[in-house]
Amino acid sequence: MQLSDEQLRGLVNAGQLYETWKDVVVQLAKLPGGMYWRVINSKAYLYKYATDPAGLQQTKSLGPRTPRTEATYRDFQEAKKPLEARLAGVEARIKELAPVWRTLRLPAIDRSAGRILRTLDQANLVGTSVLVIGTYALKAYEVESASSFPAGMDATEDLDFTLCLNDGTVDPDVPRRLLLTLKQADPTFIVSTRSAKTLVNKDGYKIDLLTNNVVASQYATARPWKPQALEGQEWLLLGKPVSAVLIDFAGWPVHIAAPDPRYFALHKLWLSKRKGRPAAKRVKDERQGKAVLEVIKQYMDHYALDDEFVANLPARLREQLPSRPAA
Repeated sequence: MQLSDEQLRGLVNAGQLYETWKDVVVQLAKLPGGMYWRVINSKAYLYKYATDPAGLQQTKSLGPRTPRTEATYRDFQEAKKPLEARLAGVEARIKELAPVWRTLRLPAIDRSAGRILRTLDQANLVGTSVLVIGTYALKAYEVESASSFPAGMDATEDLDFTLCLNDGTVDPDVPRRLLLTLKQADPTFIVSTRSAKTLVNKDGYKIDLLTNNVVASQYATARPWKPQALEGQEWLLLGKPVSAVLIDFAGWPVHIAAPDPRYFALHKLWLSKRKGRPAAKRVKDERQGKAVLEVIKQYMDHYALDDEFVANLPARLREQLPSRPAA
């Protein structure tokens, strides 16, 4: 079903406000958390404080009060106050529109996923270091296709990421940096004792980190969050990933990046035929794969399943294509 004009306008507004919000937040993050004067032995010193990637507050002295440190303090105030005012204005507008967006039933994900993705996106990690896979990717495809999937395709309360390869290079420290960033969203996230690929928080919310067999050896030293290598994950990095802004269940905009829907759909169909895969998962994989292919056919001609695309498909994915009528 196609989204209505009102829903499309809501998505456009959400996207514009999100980009403005993110721009301000990123600029504020480049500034110290604050500056203050502290008197020690009758002499004033300028201090700055900021939160490090581990979430700890670090304080540093910038020296005694002099024309130079007074100028530093003044420049800081002049830079931060307008940004804080701008942020307050954008957030007030989002709070005003959030109930409207919820009423319009825009494509949405749960609040925890929204908070996690916003935190990662502020560090420019969404779409560059990780892609969202699993059921949540369907929400990105709803935005990209301006349509909605049938009822019953709702996401479960967990997130699955696959690691991207920037310019074909592998940085084995990315999982650790991802974990430090995620702890800014929720400090209770820890690596599960059952699996090093899984993070879990105090409420049992899980995040799985995956990669492909081609680069698995280069993440062998990753600690403490260690991605699991699975066959077929390399296919999800092919083509043109989808980048979209939707909302969470609270109505707040959030940026999501997911694999090229063609490769996602064919990968799902391939998974549905894997021996040893639980029956419930095979059924879900097949339903999702077929549903995404149908949406591509109806609403996403910019992701065409044309002869050129088919010719470049890995053989095992080509086998998943629906039969074409004879010419």
